[in-house]
Amino acid sequence: MGKEHLLALLPYVMKTKYPLFILETNGIILGTDKNYVKQLAKFKDKIYVRVSFKAAIPQTFTQLTGAIGKYYDLPFKALKFLLDEGIYARAAAMTDSNVMSKEERTKLIRMLDEIDPSANYSSTLEEEQIDAYDTTFNRLKASTDRRFAEELKKRIIQQDGR
Repeated sequence: MGKEHLLALLPYVMKTKYPLFILETNGIILGTDKNYVKQLAKFKDKIYVRVSFKAAIPQTFTQLTGAIGKYYDLPFKALKFLLDEGIYARAAAMTDSNVMSKEERTKLIRMLDEIDPSANYSSTLEEEQIDAYDTTFNRLKASTDRRFAEELKKRIIQQDGR
């Protein structure tokens, strides 16, 4: 949902009988735009933001998202900005052992606990899993293995009959 659309929708949400509007985000935009978070704070009585983390290190972030690794910290900034504005926000994370090592998971939880010590993420983190489709794992492997990517491309072209 785009920024302008969300900011236009939230005043209507405030008038409803529903107790909470849940915003699920990867945190990229919120981590780059503190002013946007300040605008969301006007609706903090009815908004819950779930920030979905993909990695605790740049390499895994790039592998899982295709985004430039140096931006891996934006979800962390987003969570901090949200909490600083008094917005109810929590972290969830892609901790599937197929894509995140135990060491990185431990690091992620440590980083999250530094931002929000009261959350006790070692026992409360919402952990996301990857759907175990071959295409998912092939895409992830192809993102880090050039030879595999070329072989995969050839197989796809052969299957499509091109």
